[in-house]
Formats: sequence, C-alpha cells, structure tokens
Amino acid sequence: MELSYLVLFYLFLSAFLAGFSKTSVGGLGIIVVLLMALAFDAKTSVGILLPMLIVADAFAVFYYRKDCDYTLLKKIFPTTAMGVILGYFIMDNLDKDVFEKTLGFVILLMLFIGYYLENKTIKPYQNNIILIVVGLGAGIATMLANAAGPLLAIYFLQLGLNKNTFVGTRSMYFLILNLFKLPFSIGLGLITFETLTLNMYFVPVIVVGAFLGVKFLKMINMSIFKTLIRFASVIVALKFLLF
Repeated sequence: MELSYLVLFYLFLSAFLAGFSKTSVGGLGIIVVLLMALAFDAKTSVGILLPMLIVADAFAVFYYRKDCDYTLLKKIFPTTAMGVILGYFIMDNLDKDVFEKTLGFVILLMLFIGYYLENKTIKPYQNNIILIVVGLGAGIATMLANAAGPLLAIYFLQLGLNKNTFVGTRSMYFLILNLFKLPFSIGLGLITFETLTLNMYFVPVIVVGAFLGVKFLKMINMSIFKTLIRFASVIVALKFLLF
C-alpha cells in the first residue's frame, strides 16, 4: 500500500487521538473518523480504523479495569448487540442521511433533558426502558454511523458515574462492542492482511496517546469533565444535523 506523507500524517494523528480519547474524556472519535475519511475511501478507512480502536480500547481497559461498572455493562450490552445485528441487516435499506439527522436531534434532546434535570430529584435515566432504548440505539448507531459514543457518554453522565468509573465502563463497553463488530467487518471484506499490517506500525502512537490521556484525566475535575463530554456531544450532534 503506497501512502503519501499527508496520508501518513492523517494516520499518525488518528492513532494518537484514538489513544488519547479512549483514556480521557472521549468525544474525539468524530475527528478520527473525519481524518480517516480524508485519507482513504469509506471501505478502507473503516477497515483500518476498527483495529486501531480495539488497541486503544484494550489499553484503556487495562488501566481502568478496576473502575468498570460490570453490573451496568451486563445490563446494557445485550441490547447493544441486538442493535448491531439490526443495523447490519437494515443498513442497505435505511437512508443514512435521515438516520444521522435523527441521531443528532436525539443527542441534543438527551443533553437538554439531562442538563435540565441534573440537580432535580427526578432521575428518568435510571429507568430500564431508557437503558434498553440507549443500548439498541447505540448498537444501530455504531453500525450505520460509527456514532455510539455520544449516546453512551450522555447516558453514563446522567447516571452519575465518577470520571474513572465513566471511562472504565465506557472502555470495556467499546472493547466488547468493537470485538463483536470484528467478524462482521471481516465478512464484509473491510479488514484484510494489508490493513492489519498497516495498523501494526501505528500501535506505539496509540499507546503514547493513551498514556497522555490518562495523565490528562487526572488533571481535570469532575465539573470540567462533564463540560468537555457535553461540548463534544454537541459538536457531534451539530455535525450530523448540519453536514
């Protein structure tokens, strides 16, 4: 695979941001997706990006494994798996543009409700029906638009998880989710020996980004953490609504 210096730069930056995002506030996934789209066609970018994210997830899980809320994970992942399978079967028949705009609206609505009710006694996000809807939505979103992150981020935030538990649970969730998606991606011909070989060269960059992400998370308090999560979610929502 012949690569220009510009494409190598995009790959380097994508690998670094993937690692940094997974061990800190997250929300940079949309930038990584856009960088990969600039470097490659849609099929190749997905094939290169998924193993990259799995490596970043694995590093984050190793560091935050004791902070993961496994009870929450056991509740939400089965519905996410159903969403992934559903997304796989409907992706050819669903208008992606309509789906992304709907997803953008849902993200903004969840942000508004969560922010409005943050200091009130009503806790709608504790409801199991909401958990099922978020799980299904995240599964479909990750298959159709690589956009499960904002839905999960807002949901975990509204459950009141502290920043380490938030990152630990999110990391384990996405490691399992991305491993679950792996056979589908291989079956579709997205991941090949050539793309995996390219991935190997950027593993050290992912690790450096992940290490710096851990350091960054330690430096910020919970208030700043929440603000950054919400800001990143708004950016993703606006991207889906306007572009």
